[in-house]
This record gives sequence, structure tokens and C-alpha cells, in this order.
Amino acid sequence: MFLKNTFTLFSLFLLLTQIHIHAQVAVTGKVVDSQTNEPLIEAQITVGSEKGAVTDHNGIFSMSLNEGTYTALIKYLGYEDKTISINTNSPQLGTLQLSLHSTTLNEVIVSSSPKSYKRDFKGSNFRLSPLTLKNSNPISTEEILRTVPGVNIVGDMGLSNRPNISIRGSWGRRSKKVLLMEDGSPSAPAPYIAPGAYYNPVSDRIAAIEVYKGADMLRYGPNNMYGAINYITMLPPQKPELRVKLVGGQRNYRTGLLSYGGTWNNLGALVEGVYKTFDGFTNNSSVELLNLNAKVFAKLSESQSLYFKVSGQFEDNKASLSSITPFTFGLDPEQNPLDADQFTMRRYGMDIIHKWLPNAKTSFTSKLYASDFERDWWRQTTAKVQVVDVEDYVGSEIFNQRYSYLSGSEFGEEDYVIVGRVQNGSESTTDSRWAYTVSGVKETFDLDWNLGEEKQHLEVGLNFHRETFKDRFLEAPNSRWARHGDITTDLWYRLWSVNSYIRNEFKFKNWGLTPIVRWEHVDMYLQNLITLAENPDLESIEEGREPNVYDQFLPGITIDYELPKGEVFGSIYEGMIAPSKVFGFLVEQNGVVTNPFAGESINIKPELSWNREIGWRGSVFGNILNGQLTYFINTSRNFYAGGRNEVFEELGKVNVQGVEVSLNAELFKDSFQSLNFFGNATLLYSKVIEGKLWDKDLFSQVIHNAATQSEFIDKVNANRSAFELYTVDTNGQEIPLENQTITAEDFDSISKSVIILGEDGVDNTEAPYTPNVNLNCGFNYDWHDLAVGISGQYVGQQYTEFNNFESESSDGAIGKLPEYFTLDAFMNYDFDLGQGSKLRLFINGKNLTNKIYRASRLNRATSGVFPGGFRQIILGANFSI
Repeated sequence: MFLKNTFTLFSLFLLLTQIHIHAQVAVTGKVVDSQTNEPLIEAQITVGSEKGAVTDHNGIFSMSLNEGTYTALIKYLGYEDKTISINTNSPQLGTLQLSLHSTTLNEVIVSSSPKSYKRDFKGSNFRLSPLTLKNSNPISTEEILRTVPGVNIVGDMGLSNRPNISIRGSWGRRSKKVLLMEDGSPSAPAPYIAPGAYYNPVSDRIAAIEVYKGADMLRYGPNNMYGAINYITMLPPQKPELRVKLVGGQRNYRTGLLSYGGTWNNLGALVEGVYKTFDGFTNNSSVELLNLNAKVFAKLSESQSLYFKVSGQFEDNKASLSSITPFTFGLDPEQNPLDADQFTMRRYGMDIIHKWLPNAKTSFTSKLYASDFERDWWRQTTAKVQVVDVEDYVGSEIFNQRYSYLSGSEFGEEDYVIVGRVQNGSESTTDSRWAYTVSGVKETFDLDWNLGEEKQHLEVGLNFHRETFKDRFLEAPNSRWARHGDITTDLWYRLWSVNSYIRNEFKFKNWGLTPIVRWEHVDMYLQNLITLAENPDLESIEEGREPNVYDQFLPGITIDYELPKGEVFGSIYEGMIAPSKVFGFLVEQNGVVTNPFAGESINIKPELSWNREIGWRGSVFGNILNGQLTYFINTSRNFYAGGRNEVFEELGKVNVQGVEVSLNAELFKDSFQSLNFFGNATLLYSKVIEGKLWDKDLFSQVIHNAATQSEFIDKVNANRSAFELYTVDTNGQEIPLENQTITAEDFDSISKSVIILGEDGVDNTEAPYTPNVNLNCGFNYDWHDLAVGISGQYVGQQYTEFNNFESESSDGAIGKLPEYFTLDAFMNYDFDLGQGSKLRLFINGKNLTNKIYRASRLNRATSGVFPGGFRQIILGANFSI
């Protein structure tokens, strides 16, 4: 009887289970933006109070429902809620569109489009999506930016929190000629006066990156000649979520991220902290970094919204301006003997944005932004010493501590090593102490209006901007460990500007016409506080100000034609590089640049360029292949600051042109797996059209050898009229070297060399760091919750200075960089832990071949060769609940 009853109950259980199983239906769909059809990440779909789902990186969701009819609500931050009806007899819901709320700000929207561009940006641009960043897990933003067409990275050391980005041939050191933004606000410490990127957001909190290069660059400024980069940070998640990300890797690489955020009714909020530490790729290059930030987005009413973001970043980095010589590179590229170098910084930033819609066609967006940045960079003073003399120069104790790797090595007379300078038995150090404040308010007016039946759009921007810069230099002659010294430079800079632009999108059926014009008014001054302090007759704090006031108009226009699966476009605009502290307080007359005489008015104007491009972007073969193709020509003039210690005494003119290609191909896809190919390429050609260049380092600091000496002599003798050479007479005065041809004996007496570039001189000179070929391509494969990929990066040969030396000097300051290739791979696996909890495990291999290459001569005679290509394996876990 017991067995019979047990069997009956078991049979009933099986029957109920089967009924339950068969009653469950998998309901699927895809949520996209109604205007762009781009998928929305982590949109929330709820059915009642218990059932629900969240979209993945493709905008796709799936949830199990019992048979029946339901009402579901789709919510996404910044979009209108959408109510839909679900009948399990039709479980495939297809594509569901959400409309952007009219009060929403671009700063809080991150899509997951498979396209590599933004349609609403007029002209060429490139977009690194959240999926790309998720797969690559970059340890720095430079690592992922190097894959972008038109971008070249001038390699540095460590994590490169001072990025060195070149776009379309710009001088890349500290990204000085590239406009960097974070969520649409300028992120450089002082965009006008000192645009060097000594702050960069940590890659772990970046959701997407956009690179702008077309005529719509005139919406941004001041440095809009070559391109701009906009880092888009994480937005508040749709539902409350705690996220923990832990990463570890070689060389004691560790990252921890902790965040909590969510959306409650019409309020989205996120707080986030990132801690990162790394021993560095070379000796004595460790970094410790902490970033804290918080943001809030609130829909105040149907006509108003508010966005608030605050952040702080703190860094302690054993960074050095110096690197290694070719001899050290060949012997051991991980060597760096300068153990006392230290870079410390802190930065606070704030954005407040308010959007108001007085009616359905008009909006006003007000932005208030501010940042406060301060850094100390203590750097050991250095010397270049022949290998044979190193131990005698530094002493046995220091040699055994930091240069013992030289013991037993083979070397010649032309082999040198960079060491800490020793004077009177002591090493010494210097400090570059900078402090910046930046603030501004920007008002943007948007108006939709009709011309006939066609909808047009007008946009007007007005920006008031202010920045200050305190530049001090200290010297401590008695110890490399000193952190206090005598102030030898004390400069004070102040700038305010007002800039505005007006832009209108005209639409005529498939044709689009977008004219834009930008106006800049800049008022800045410099005071040398040490010089002023020596004057006992000072009468006010305003005395001694050296002003530079200028206005600049920048026009542009884009024409585009909409195709069934894309568009063709062409644009032309005039861009500018603002006169910074490097050349902003000089005098130009008839193209010749000099320091101002007493009482002479400063009049140097911005570097300017005409930028032209024509291109296509879209999809072909039934959306299997999508991408973009652009041909561009940039011709810059008023070119003064060519590179570190390279200046044009007569302003230069430089042409850069090339082709940029980006392709994504879906080679295979079914319900469970997909295989995709991607390829990004840049073909670049640069030429200096005219100018007279003085390389201040070439005959003052560079350690030449037989190869560089012979190369220079041959260049001069082949075109003697293109070189103005100087020597020093017995009275110490610099005089022209009149010899028609020069010899090795003359070379040793040269004190200064000025090269005439263009048709009247050397007419085949390339700009530094403009490799003819830059290629990145690879494959990604997805199977269920597993994703794997492999990619390769090839960078061609590139000159590092305007004299275009092929040979490498003994100190590594000059010479052509050889081509190099790197190989990366990744693997991710996503686990659904239930109850909304998720776990992703990942491993990334970077520079798998471990082929060490010459990455740059970033600081030229100050440094030498910066090595790159070190293998780095990282693995980690990303958990959210």
C-alpha cells in the first residue's frame, strides 16, 4: 500500500512538473533608441512586481513567463517609459523602440551601437563602444585609443596617466594639440594656457570613448585643429546595483572598483571609487592612484532636468622625464636607475547641467564646470656618461646599487648611459610645481523649425571661461631625495575668454547642409613674479603684466547625402591651436618670431589650419559589413611649436593627408554563436611646406655619434643653402659658419643649426610621429556566455623630429623609430547567478609576443628612448548584485 501511494504521489509530482515546465514560455525582445535604432544597455523590463529582465550589451532581453497575457513596463534612464502587451502565444516581441525624453542630456546616455560612429555628429568621428571596452579591459585609455583610425600614441612609461595622443599628425607629447573632454567638459588642467594632459580619467570607469575629427569640431574649443576625445563615464544603472570589480596581473598590477547606484522614479544616482596600483614596466616606475566620483541625474518635471557630477583623483607616481640610451635598451630595457623621481597630483572636478524646455521646439541647456589641479614633479637631474666612465663618475656605492647591470658588458666609445648627475659628491633634484584652476559657464540654445515641410535645427552656444596657472620651478642641489628647494622660476598666468558658435542643420530630402561658425575672444597675461619682486618701485599687483589679447573667427560647413544604408559626406573648416605658455607671449612680424623687447606689444596669433575631408559611412551586404572610409587633408599655418625644443623662427606651414578606414564584418551568426572581424587602418602622408626651424637640442644636448654626424654632414653638403649654421668665436659671440661645405672638424664647432624647410630648402621633410601605416585588426567569437578574441596592432616607421634623422644618436634623443607589431587576446565568461546577480570572469593578454620596441623619444635630449611592448597578463572578476 505504501509503495502504491508513493508511486501515485511521484507520478502526480512528475505530471505537475511537466505541466509547469510546458507552461513556461521564453519571451524575448530587443530595446533600441527610436531615432538611431541603437541598442540600449540594461533597459529594465518589468511584469508585475516579481517578473522582470534587463537588456544585455546588444539590447536583447529574455524572461520566462507562464502562458497568458501580461502588461509589461520598459524603463531606461533618460527615456520615456513604454508600456507593452505580451501574449505568450507570440513570445518573440521583436524590436521595441524607446523615445528619448526631451529633457534628457547627452552626458547620461550610453548606447551599445555596433556602429563605429555617431550619425548626429557632422563629419568624421569614431566611437569605442561599451562592449569594446568590456572585452579589452584596458589598463590605460591610450591602450584602446591606439586602435582608432587617425590616432597614433607616442609611448611613455607605466600607466601613462599623462597621455600622449596624436590625431592626424598632431604633435603628440602630453596630447597638447588635442582637445580632451570628460562627459563633454574640458579635462586638461588649463585648455588654453597649458593644455598638456597631466590628468586622465582611469580607464576602469569609462563606459565609451568618442573621437571627433570633422567640421562639428567647431562646437568645441579651443584646440580643435586636429581632433577631440570625449571620455564618457558610467551612467547610473536602471535598477539599484552594487558592483565590485577586482583585477590582478603581472608586475603587481591591481585594480579595485566599488560602485553603487540605481534609478528611483525620476532620479538616477551613482557613486564610484577606483583604486589602482602597479609596479610599472621598468624599474622605479610604480604608480598608486585613487579616483572617487559621484553623479546624479534628475528629471525635475516634464520640462526640466538636472545633472550633477563631482570627482576627485589622487596619484603618487614614480614617473620620470628621463628614460634610457640605445646601449641600455639593448642590454636591459627594464632598467631605470632614477629611483628618486616622484610625481604627485590631485584634481577636483565638478559639472552641473540644467536643461529647460519652454516649449516643444525650444531648449536651453546651462552648464557650470570647474576643476582644481595641483602637481609636484620631483625629478633627479641627470647626466650622460660613457659606459666606461660610469663607475668613476657616480662612485662605487651608487654603481653597485643602481648600475651593477653594466658589469661584464661589452661596450664601445660611442656607448652612453643616463645617470643621476653628481656634483661635489652629491646628487640633486628639481621640482616642477604647477597649480591650475579652471571654471566656466556655457549656455546652449536649441530650436527646431520648419522650412517648408522639412525640419531644420538651429544650435547656438555661448561660453565664458576662466583659468589660472601658477608655474614654479625649484632646485635642491644636495640630495636626490630632497623635497624642498630654492625657487628659481615663479610665473603667474591668467586667462579669460568668451567663445560662441552658431550652427544650423538644413535638411532638403536626402541632402543635408550644416554651416557652422565659431568666434573666440581671448584675454591673457603673464607675470614674472621673481623679476617683479626685485623691483623696489612696484606700485601695484598689476604691474609687469605682459598681455596678449586676440580674436579669431573659425568657419566651417558640412554637406551630406543620405543613402538607404548610410551616408556620404564632405566638410571643410578652419581650426586653431591656442597660443599656450610655450609661444603665447612672443612677437611675430612678417612671419618671424622673437621675444618681445621692453614695451613691445605681444601679438602672436593662434596656429590655424584648413581641414578638408570626404567620406562614407554605413552598411552594405544586408548590414553584414558596416564601417566608414574618410580621405582628409589638413594644412596648418602659423606653425610655431613643432616639438619639444623645436621651434619655427619663421612660422611654418605643414600638410598632413591620409585615408582612414574602419570595418566591422559579421562573418557568422546564429542563436548561440557569432564570429566578427574588425579592422581599422590609417595611411598617412605628411610634409613641411615652409618654415625655418631651430632645434635647440641638436647642438647643445644631443650626444652625436659617427652615424648621426655623417648623416647631418651629408644633408648639409647636399643642400648647403638650406642650412644656417653658427659657431662661437673667441669672444664667446655666436657667428655664422661660412664654410660652403662642412667637415667632421666643422661639425664639432657648430653651436646652432637652423634648417629652411619647403621649396626654398629641404622639401621632403615629414612631421614627427606620423607613421605612414597604422593598422589594427582582429576577430571576436561569442558562444552563449563565452567571448574570446584576438587582435594585432602594426605601426610603421616614424621620424621623431623635424630634421628627420634616420640614424640614432648615442643618447637616443634623435633617430627614426623602427616599425613594430603587438598581439593581444581576451576571454570573458558571464554567469547569471539569479535574483539579478551577475558575475563576469575575464583574462586579457597584452603584447603577447613580448617583443620590446622603441616606443618614442618623448622628451628627446632630456630622456632618450622609451621602451614599449612588455607582455602583461591580467585577470579579474566583475560582480554585480
